[in-house]
Amino acid sequence: MLAACHAGSAEIGVRPTAVVEEAPPPPLWRTRIADADLPRLESLPSAWRELYEQVRAPVRKVQGAVLDPDAGQPHPALPPGSYRCRTLHLKRGPSGRALVQPSPAGFCYISAANEEADDAPLGLAKQTGTDIVAGYVFPDGKRYVFLGARQAKAGANDTGYGNPGARDVVGMVERFGAFRWRLAVPGALPGSVDLYELTPVPPEGQPKG
Repeated sequence: MLAACHAGSAEIGVRPTAVVEEAPPPPLWRTRIADADLPRLESLPSAWRELYEQVRAPVRKVQGAVLDPDAGQPHPALPPGSYRCRTLHLKRGPSGRALVQPSPAGFCYISAANEEADDAPLGLAKQTGTDIVAGYVFPDGKRYVFLGARQAKAGANDTGYGNPGARDVVGMVERFGAFRWRLAVPGALPGSVDLYELTPVPPEGQPKG
């Protein structure tokens, strides 16, 4: 009798209910990147690593961690301000071996986000020298994702990502050392990678105007 009562109470007891948690929203850059550019961004690390492994050891030693695709570090916070930029073109040479071609150093500028959201992007623009790009860098864990475009001339910042006729560029920004960052983007040649080394400069060393 008691056993029957116990069984009955179990049957009419509160049944467990499943709690369905909503998936977190995608990072902001995923809502703005073009479908055609997502494969370019996803294949960038493997293309970079393949080239790096074919660079001669003495060249890798001279260039240091900026060239190493595995040198990215956590806490990538990129402070707004002026940076010295040095571009390294990593590409395959006539012999099939990877080469590193540096461009003259110039200046880049990182501007503060205009939005109040935690994942609001920063602005990035190369102000002087060659290989001029400009766009936005979006927080994405231990890196930033860059969405921008190649500009017609130094100091220009009028060609935006996704605009008609824009020469869109996608890539990623990582911290690879103390006060040292890098922007990696697919290069102009198929299979190549361009690296922009970003080093903060003190106020007295910043470009005028």
